[in-house]
Parts: sequence; C-alpha cells; structure tokens
Amino acid sequence: MASGDLITQNRVLDTLNNRALTSVESTTVNNLITAVSAAIRRYCNRDFFLTTYDELYSGNGSQRLLLRQLPIVSIQSVRYGPYAVLRVYNNASTNQRATVAVTSAVDTDVTGTGLTLVRVASGVVTTDTSVTFAANPTLTAVAAAVNALGNGWGAYVANNFYQFWPSADLRIQGALNCAQGAYGELKMHVIEMSDYQIDRKRGWIIRGINALVTQWDDPMAVWTPGIDNYRILYTAGYVTIPYDLQEACAEWVASLFWQTKSNPSMYPSTPPPHVALILDNYRQHHPMPI
Repeated sequence: MASGDLITQNRVLDTLNNRALTSVESTTVNNLITAVSAAIRRYCNRDFFLTTYDELYSGNGSQRLLLRQLPIVSIQSVRYGPYAVLRVYNNASTNQRATVAVTSAVDTDVTGTGLTLVRVASGVVTTDTSVTFAANPTLTAVAAAVNALGNGWGAYVANNFYQFWPSADLRIQGALNCAQGAYGELKMHVIEMSDYQIDRKRGWIIRGINALVTQWDDPMAVWTPGIDNYRILYTAGYVTIPYDLQEACAEWVASLFWQTKSNPSMYPSTPPPHVALILDNYRQHHPMPI
C-alpha cells in the first residue's frame, strides 16, 4: 500500500468479487489505487488522512474562516500580525548584491529550516546555509550566528521582547535585499489569539459568537482583512478513512480495472456518476487561497 492510498488491494478485491489477480493485474490494481486516491483528493480538495498542518490564511473580513482541511480534530495555535522580528544586512562595499531568505522545508509554504544568505561580489555568487534553526533555536542565537559569518553579514533582533522567541517560527517570504544600507526584515506572526470557536465538521473557526447560546456576541470581531496575516497550526482528518469513501474509491478502481482490459492506458479523470454521488458528500468548496 503506497503512501496516500485510501484503500488496500484487498478492499478492491471485494468489489471485484474476489477475483484471483495475475501478477500483471495486481500491479495494475495497485497503480489504479494510487491514481484514484490522488484523483479523489483533488476532486474533494481534501487530504483525508489525520495530519497536522501549518498554514497561512488571509483574513476575509468575515466572522468565519474556512480551513483547508476537515474535520478539525484540534487547533494548536492561531496567530496574527506578521511583524519584522529579525533584521539582516550586509554592509561590505565589495558586495554588489546580498539577499536573505528563510530556507524552505520540503512541501511547505510556511516553515523553514534556517537562513539562506547570498552575496554577489564582482560577479561571484557565494551562498551560505550554515545558519540553521536546529543549531540556533532562538532569534538571538540566529543573529549571533549571522554576525559571526564575516564578509559584511550582520543581524539583530528588532525588539528585545522577541530575543528568545523560536527561530523556527520565522515565516518563508522569499529572498529579501539586504545590501548596502538595506535590511532584510524577517517576519513572524506574534499575536496569539484566543477569541474564537471551532466548527469541527464544517472546518470553520469563528470569531464573535457565544458558543453557549449560539448567537453573535461581538459583531465587530472578524478575521481582519490582509494577505497571509494569520498563521494556523491545526490537526485535521480521519484516523480511519470513512467506509463510504473507501467504497467510492474501490468502485472507481474496479471500473477502471475493467476498462484497462480494452485500453491499458486508462487512468482517472473524473469520477463516474455513482462514485461522484458519494464523493460530493466530502467535497470541500473552499476558495483558493489568495
């Protein structure tokens, strides 16, 4: 069973009336399971598996904010207000260009593993990735590590209040200019929020509602408009994939299995109507993040 597969081959065999598969057919079924599982996740705009997510959201001016994954199991933190907590610069006159960026972790647009420092002197590009968050767990430690590099590099924590905040919480922004008088300002969401409720099944986090009487308590409490101004760490998904979703996946795989007998290149595009009836119960119609 490949990572991301919603069902096993044995589940498909139930739908195929426990057909004895040849070696070639077994490979075909396994490939179809992987392909159909991916197609179902795309169709439903959901991952399904129990996973912890660290995501950026843009405030919409409403009292409801729809998370990308559901059902919500728990929310570890909701933070607001990206603030420039660390300033990096390069003041060497021999460098014509210098940039700083948070080194991106794999498959994420939020968390990083350290700093990528690039300088260009007389056409020679030098890249330094030695300042890692694992070795420098606080902002003060990161600043000290940058200052120790030489070649014009320097850094300082913008406000002493943040000097011992975790460096791993620095957000990915892209490469920022920090050459000859410019400062690359690395940001962190610094305001921890507590005034929200959770609608687990629908994937909403809601502000301004009194959970006990289910009425609006503070109509002025909204998700403040902005671009990526909220960072939410939460866990969502299923420990066990729902049985009707497993059935939909198995029926789609079985349908394609028989089609491959006449067309071996057949792979999923859109679900058959009877499969779509099941999948539509799980389809997440959230807007794409801006």
